[in-house]
Amino acid sequence: MLRVIVIGMGPIGVNCAKQILADTDLQLVGLVDLDPAKVGKTADELDGLGHGAGPKVTANIPDAPADVAIVATTSKFDRVVPTLRELMSRKIHVVSSCEEMAWPRYLHPELAAEIDAEAKRAGVALLGTGVNPGFVMDFLPIVLSSMVTKVSNVKVIRRVDASKRRLPLQAKVGATMSVQQFNHLKSHGKIGHMGIAESVAMLAAGLGREVKRGEVRVMLEALVADGEIPSLLGTIHRGQVRGMRNTAHWTGDGLTIDLDLIMALGENDAQDSVELTGPTPLKLLIPGGTPGDTATVASLVNFVRVLPNCSPGLKTMLDVPVAGARRVS
Repeated sequence: MLRVIVIGMGPIGVNCAKQILADTDLQLVGLVDLDPAKVGKTADELDGLGHGAGPKVTANIPDAPADVAIVATTSKFDRVVPTLRELMSRKIHVVSSCEEMAWPRYLHPELAAEIDAEAKRAGVALLGTGVNPGFVMDFLPIVLSSMVTKVSNVKVIRRVDASKRRLPLQAKVGATMSVQQFNHLKSHGKIGHMGIAESVAMLAAGLGREVKRGEVRVMLEALVADGEIPSLLGTIHRGQVRGMRNTAHWTGDGLTIDLDLIMALGENDAQDSVELTGPTPLKLLIPGGTPGDTATVASLVNFVRVLPNCSPGLKTMLDVPVAGARRVS
């Protein structure tokens, strides 16, 4: 039985903890969060369901032996590094929802090399994964491309109805903001989907190309409501932001990649589509799209089982075995 710690008790961390508690092959041995309001509470208490079973949240990583940690704290690779180093010092494998960690060498090549070497010395595997980056707009197109011999263009479209997503996600896409507020945050790099450039870099690598820092052209725009839309943050009024559109483009060495992501409330045509252009074109459509919140939790929990059997180092989705839905209980 694998012993698991969950670090970062937001909605994703809480639901990871609950999935682990319900799985007879996994044992939850610790919950960690810096928020004093969460310390001393169980996962069920954080979810508003009463006391429940399992460990209580502590502000520090517990001393109890653990095999794998799920880290759901930050989108920035350089900010998650101190946590990675503490876990490596305890010989604990890590699977994280940190978006930049999905392909950390894009923005942080030197730091990624350092952490890779440290993980190898510690004998543990570290992996950044999730729905996007980690699957829909990068790994999935690579898998699909294994059915053809040449690809010249990749276009991935993801449309997410944010009204069905958790409150932090709705806030992340700018719901209820004015366009001016959105653009102010945009100018300071404080809004937008994290990891879209990393998805381009991973996708290109899976197709035999290298994307260097700064080569991905990323665009971001606010999407505005043309009528009232309810949200977990309050009513979105006409003229206010209902979400965002993020696009990313790269071309080189005979390949063009275009990623087009909309995450917005009132987005009625939710879907994921992957289109490969070449001598044998292929197109994949997922009506309704991949359900972001539950799928993120599933990815993190499923890879808990995989990492202890991987060679040590800082891994990406291109380096590890596929993690199927192996829960039987």
